[in-house]
Amino acid sequence: MTFISRLLLLTGAAGMALSALLPWVTIKGIGLDLGLVGAEVSPGARTVSGIDTSIWPVILGVAGLVAVLALLKLARKLLLVVGLLVVAAGGALLYYVSNAVELETDGRSEIEQLIAEAVITSSTGPGTPLLLASGLAIVAGALLAR
Repeated sequence: MTFISRLLLLTGAAGMALSALLPWVTIKGIGLDLGLVGAEVSPGARTVSGIDTSIWPVILGVAGLVAVLALLKLARKLLLVVGLLVVAAGGALLYYVSNAVELETDGRSEIEQLIAEAVITSSTGPGTPLLLASGLAIVAGALLAR
């Protein structure tokens, strides 16, 4: 592995670990169950970070695996697959937190959906875009590795 590829891989691993600590989404308004990430938002305002969900151990485990494989200069193809999976998961998570209110109220009556859209606001935090960028760094690092 070249220096650049190892640097990209380690940066991607560090970014993944940091993304679990940063805010993913802030919800203001009435209570909402964010089923996909395993968190529940109570009435008022709440910021959901990666460590508030049930998937943070997986994120840290994958970040650790990427770091160890990069330091040992092993498994370029595995790192590429892991990077692509992180990109897909990060993209799906970014889509979910960007549309959390609409996705969680889907299937309810039109009146409930209108009320939810009127009284609930959400904003995406820096954790989800960082997870996506980390996956891209891992893919780039794996592609540059020899």
